[in-house]
Amino acid sequence: MESKPALTPAFVGDATTTVTPNPSAAVIAPAASGGSSNISGIVLPPMANRNIMLLDLPEQEVWQEIALYLPPKDVLSFVSVHRNINKCLSSSSSFWAQLLVRDRDYEETSEGESTSGAADVREAFLLQSFMSSLAFVKWLPVSRDMQQHQFPVKAREGHNSCVLNGPDGYKSLVITGGFSDDQGVTVIEMQKGLEAHNSNWGWTRLTPRFSDEPTFVYGASLTSLPPALSEEMEKDRFMKLRPGLMKKNVAKAVRFGGFEGGGYSGETNEVWVLTIVDYDYEDDTLDQFAVWEKMETQGPSPKARAYHSATLIHDRYLVIIGGMTHLGSCIEEFILDIQTWKWIDLSCKGKPRGRHGHSVVWDKRRDRLVMFGGGSGTDLLRTGTDCNEVWELKMKGINTMHESPACSQSCSDKYDTMWEWSKRHKNTLSTRNNSDFVNDGDDSDSDDSRGGNDHAGSSISPSESLCLGRCHNAMKISPDTVLLMFGGGRPSTNGMLGYNLANDAFLRPNVKGPLPMPRFTGVASFLETEGYILVHGGFNDRRAVLDMNVLDLAPSLRRHFAGFPLDEGRQSQESISDEAARNGQYGANPNPRQMSAFQRLLLTQLYEGQMNSL
Repeated sequence: MESKPALTPAFVGDATTTVTPNPSAAVIAPAASGGSSNISGIVLPPMANRNIMLLDLPEQEVWQEIALYLPPKDVLSFVSVHRNINKCLSSSSSFWAQLLVRDRDYEETSEGESTSGAADVREAFLLQSFMSSLAFVKWLPVSRDMQQHQFPVKAREGHNSCVLNGPDGYKSLVITGGFSDDQGVTVIEMQKGLEAHNSNWGWTRLTPRFSDEPTFVYGASLTSLPPALSEEMEKDRFMKLRPGLMKKNVAKAVRFGGFEGGGYSGETNEVWVLTIVDYDYEDDTLDQFAVWEKMETQGPSPKARAYHSATLIHDRYLVIIGGMTHLGSCIEEFILDIQTWKWIDLSCKGKPRGRHGHSVVWDKRRDRLVMFGGGSGTDLLRTGTDCNEVWELKMKGINTMHESPACSQSCSDKYDTMWEWSKRHKNTLSTRNNSDFVNDGDDSDSDDSRGGNDHAGSSISPSESLCLGRCHNAMKISPDTVLLMFGGGRPSTNGMLGYNLANDAFLRPNVKGPLPMPRFTGVASFLETEGYILVHGGFNDRRAVLDMNVLDLAPSLRRHFAGFPLDEGRQSQESISDEAARNGQYGANPNPRQMSAFQRLLLTQLYEGQMNSL
């Protein structure tokens, strides 16, 4: 592999080299030319844009301005290329903090990072860089003995998990629901930030209170609400009279939809809010409880559904797309304003066909939602097919809508026609048995969408395509990087695939550690400032999975994980071959629209019998 030439101090040694003070513009421009130039991937502005002579700046600011326009993988090389550069930058916590802000979607460092020394902030930047590149990840198998005899969440599928803001210095990961008679809420707590791997991850099983009759539900979505909104919603609620209360922490998540009956029946469009409250007392005792509250919403209600996607944008709008009903898949799009609890009906152009078990991420830098794969049918195993296509939903006007609340509440025709679907990658899987899609749109080549992306990064194998199959897990782990894992009903996979949002190309991570069991419809939660993904449960080979694993997104940092006991000698599960993927994905499957009512009843009873015997 050809190495890039290192940048040297001579790179800025010319007294006529200049830099622009505007951080949104390019930084370096040689004086020898009146036009733009490009050095090591940096676009240089024309001479007319020069404002400040480079040598007029203090030396540290010169190096810092250069480094801030280098890609993450080149920053360390630049800092190490000369002792003067290293001396100026390596011990500057503000420099590493600026890099962190640059490489994240939010505009400030966390409270712990902002008060840390240069070494800690530099490690946070390294963690972010490793996650962005997805060059190397490692599975850490959690002890099966601990799962079987201590951990309260047993084998299940179709359940929910999300990450919440915990008490001071801690983060909470919640697991609840699913195809189970367990109504409990399990809260895993860990130290927030870079030291999470050094301490034990404890847990508490809470029996929640209900504002209404509790409901059995699976295939619902559970989305964390912003901490500021959670605090504002509560104010003086849940205040205990016990003396000595020092602090109260309130965290919330919103649940939408799901099936309330066995055999993929009884879909709902109810909205519930889960509240986790923590009390900290002067005598160092802690108290914690959970509450489920059914929310009364306003406006036109969306279609009841399960196995849909729910994506929060601008910390306010929960975008619901697609899902499954007892009749098949849908693609209907709706927005829930979580500040007013009003539904906003969307009418988007160029719709794809209906689907369920897909995923959607918010690509903030390109002002769009990106939807991956999914499947069709009236259940997860016996009907329909998977797809591996990728769509984008351009949210034209969303910033105006966000800045003007009146627009979002009225949702006039001016705004509901501004969102438009287009296909980025075409489906390369068989379209056989797709007739059970609900006709909400059309994903054929003759639809209203624009053509797919045909560059080399769009080519994936049949086994890799399973990572976009129904009920896969998808997480945006950096502003430009999405990680897709597990998924596909026939067969399921234990593989993973990356996606670069900047160029709409797939990535292939280098995966180490023992592969977990293949599965789909499990949960996976991304711990951003800690650099881990926690995976639990799912369904595989006609049974629910009792299997929890942690994925280290930055094993190059050589961190020793002490959060859970691990099975160091765990044998790796076999990966799914292309042949197995072809035989499973493309095999003949019963189509519900061609089956008799009696046959459908038998399939439903068979499924319920298998699940109830667990």
